[in-house]
Amino acid sequence: MSKLQTPYVREPQPGGPQQHAGFQMRDNGLGFSPITIVLHWLVAALVLSIIALEAVLAISHSVELTRVLNLLGALLFPVSVYRFWARVTSWHPLPLGTPNPVEVIVSRSVATALALAMVLLPVAAWLAKSAGGVPIELPGGVAIPPLMDPDPHAERIFDTLFRIGATPFVLGLALHIFGACKNHFVLKNDALKRMLGKHVEL
Repeated sequence: MSKLQTPYVREPQPGGPQQHAGFQMRDNGLGFSPITIVLHWLVAALVLSIIALEAVLAISHSVELTRVLNLLGALLFPVSVYRFWARVTSWHPLPLGTPNPVEVIVSRSVATALALAMVLLPVAAWLAKSAGGVPIELPGGVAIPPLMDPDPHAERIFDTLFRIGATPFVLGLALHIFGACKNHFVLKNDALKRMLGKHVEL
């Protein structure tokens, strides 16, 4: 009689794919990457801080707070450029449950528009201050170089563009927050928890 042969099973190698999945660099249909999650909350903190400082400065002008505001805007711009690029070049995770298709389209459109606005609004503010001859000073005496020579006509144009863009941006941000709250408190799904890094089943 021949001996019963058992199939050879390869042992997982240290650091091999059998033991753990690789670090997820980009979003895919199953979930957000850790980079997206961290940058999402970093941008949220920066945007809310900028809005709060703008409100304070509207009441009482402060040179130091203005410098902090400029610093936050300077930090927001490069992060927003990367986020918008990642947004349009990666697969967006599938929605949880069986959501209304119209709501999915609206929510994704708003999120993409917000990502684009956070690239364009800092540029418009930078151009407006440059055209107005206003130095963009940061804490520590550092200043961001102007993009153009002073030009009162250009200043009015860029300032108007900034204000036109800022209003729908704030409205879109409010809609985005409303959608997150609706998912968490009304629909009671894990959409918000997914943005906190939790792995959820679709």
